[in-house]
Amino acid sequence: MVQYVLLLFMSVTLISCHSTEIIAQDNIQSASYETWVAGVRGGGSGINFYLELKSELPSNVELKKVIFRGYEVPFEKHDNLHFQAMIKTSGNQQKFEGDDSQIITSPKNALTLAEDEAVLVFLKNGKEYQQKISNVKEKPGLEYPSARPKF
Repeated sequence: MVQYVLLLFMSVTLISCHSTEIIAQDNIQSASYETWVAGVRGGGSGINFYLELKSELPSNVELKKVIFRGYEVPFEKHDNLHFQAMIKTSGNQQKFEGDDSQIITSPKNALTLAEDEAVLVFLKNGKEYQQKISNVKEKPGLEYPSARPKF
């Protein structure tokens, strides 16, 4: 009897794990990122993370956030197939004398991943799932031009 219960539990676990892989891994057309630096001193820097899907997510699945390079940020939905997460990093930020404001960066996550790996966090029927993806491609960085001088 115990063997049957254990077998049933393992079967259900494997089936549910397999279904999350189909939602995330097999439905990804591309995952990429580009770094950017503002063209003015102190203007900030960051990473734009892009996710393109092959087909729409099922109605019971919602893509929530990405964990990439130690940062954890929510996705913005451009349409049903394109998502973007904007990570604000600490580079090219400058505090001026007497400035009490803090340097604002995206929240950190303690999860350690390879340089080309990310974790997608999504909700399926109200339950949170995480799926690690590999082969995140780097696009050429954006270097914004400096502002024109004001005369």
